[in-house]
Amino acid sequence: MKMSVLLAGLVALVSLMPTASFSAPSSIGPTGILNVPTAEAVTAGSFEMMLAYDRPEVADVGIDVFPVVTLNYGFANGEIGLSYFNVQGYTAVKGANAKYIFLHESEKSPSIAGGVMYLSGNTAETDLYLVASDSLGPGNKSGGRFRATAGLLYQKPDYSASSSNVTGMMGIEFGAPGKTTFGLDYVFKDIAAGSMFGATICEPITPDLTWQVGVGNGPRYFIGMTEKFGGK
Repeated sequence: MKMSVLLAGLVALVSLMPTASFSAPSSIGPTGILNVPTAEAVTAGSFEMMLAYDRPEVADVGIDVFPVVTLNYGFANGEIGLSYFNVQGYTAVKGANAKYIFLHESEKSPSIAGGVMYLSGNTAETDLYLVASDSLGPGNKSGGRFRATAGLLYQKPDYSASSSNVTGMMGIEFGAPGKTTFGLDYVFKDIAAGSMFGATICEPITPDLTWQVGVGNGPRYFIGMTEKFGGK
């Protein structure tokens, strides 16, 4: 299916939906879409735990990653988390992630957040990011049906003092509260995988349990379940 057809179909679905709220772990750990973290965090005082299977393709080689386990905890201005990626045939990747929201979304401004991924882990790479997210459309500041994100990603392989990568990324989420939500994202040039496009669908099973399915170029396949617990 061509990307233009996919986009047209998803936008048509959105036109039938009311407002939405978005919060789910990305495939890389922090709250986000598939490949792109957003300026949203886990609800303060609550946990989100994800169990997932991921199959990206790097240098024309498909890699099975199972289980992917992510545990994030939300506080007033962000979230912290731990991630575990059992890469089949390779060393498992372990690391921490943290996100701080510098500016919360208001009627006049988007939310702005910065974060780090794979911190103090055994991976050869540490990523830093800065993103802005803003709700769009009718009722936009009270959970509008569209939420757009754009930002910068800095990647620094620990094994090379001279090698690093700075790239742009963007995404959009839309859907209905307590029902199906959709997401599209794009990373212009990942240091390992090059250009990355992703599309996700999240569907609640219960108010606290959600399943997620994602696809991407490469091809890329992702499926996971997220449980929210703790808090009020």
